[in-house]
Amino acid sequence: MPLILVAVGAHRIGAIDPEAMGWSLLLAVVLGALAVLFAFVASVMLWRRGGAGASDALRGFVYGTLALGPAIAAAVALVLYPPLNDVSTDLDDPPALSGPVRPAAAAAGDRRALQAEAYPDIVPRRFRMEPGQLHAAVRKVVDKRGWAVAFELPPDMPDAGTRLQVVVRTPVLALTDDVAIRIRPDRFGALLDIRSASRLGSHDLGANATRIRTFFRDLDEALLESYGDLARLTVTEEEVAEAAARPVEELPLLTERPLGSDDGRVPLPTVKPFLGGEFGDDMPAELEEIFQDDAPDLEG
Repeated sequence: MPLILVAVGAHRIGAIDPEAMGWSLLLAVVLGALAVLFAFVASVMLWRRGGAGASDALRGFVYGTLALGPAIAAAVALVLYPPLNDVSTDLDDPPALSGPVRPAAAAAGDRRALQAEAYPDIVPRRFRMEPGQLHAAVRKVVDKRGWAVAFELPPDMPDAGTRLQVVVRTPVLALTDDVAIRIRPDRFGALLDIRSASRLGSHDLGANATRIRTFFRDLDEALLESYGDLARLTVTEEEVAEAAARPVEELPLLTERPLGSDDGRVPLPTVKPFLGGEFGDDMPAELEEIFQDDAPDLEG
């Protein structure tokens, strides 16, 4: 138990790297397993022969079990969750991530199949609002959770796409993960995609999917707090499917025969109503009527 506490504490303050902490935790698990084994052997000997030391055996079993707790939880997570270290709402075109190279847990096709089966709820979200408004709500959630912003592409126009990449530290072990958020204009308003990836290991033990679900829950709370009606802002999958099934109406042509010269070139304008501050002498009468009210007072 002291080895676990010292290793985690040293890593949180930056005294050791994650690899050293991992080896320390592995050694602590081995010591915990030995403590439980020796406590069991001692209990059998005390039952058969009697003598002192029952309290020491019990104490060894309790502390050894506590040391084995993280390893047991990790073993359960290895069975319950798929071997993924990168989870995204868009499996075909995930938001781009910059930073260190991450070990690939599986082939691209296998990752899609594993995520689709294990996390069917991790899908893009659509909202009836401008991308700039959604970006402001996302930034509010990021600041609330204390995530460090590594890169941000804010909206230069209300309907422009945005990007955001943040660095996340896990609560207990303080491991570093990356999250990329992408907002694009959509036929309904704004389309949000999020990607969460671990920097270490080929198995995230379900942490990335849990982080995305938590982010969506906090985003819904922020939108509800700001706008008061979440149902009016969100777009359901049924609405998306219904819109995709509707045929796209094509606009009628302005003319049956495209305008152009006989040789196929697009004609250039031959008259410039206003040039260099003066009207040309060859301006047609109909243009003179249009521009006479807007003509500048050249004599003044």
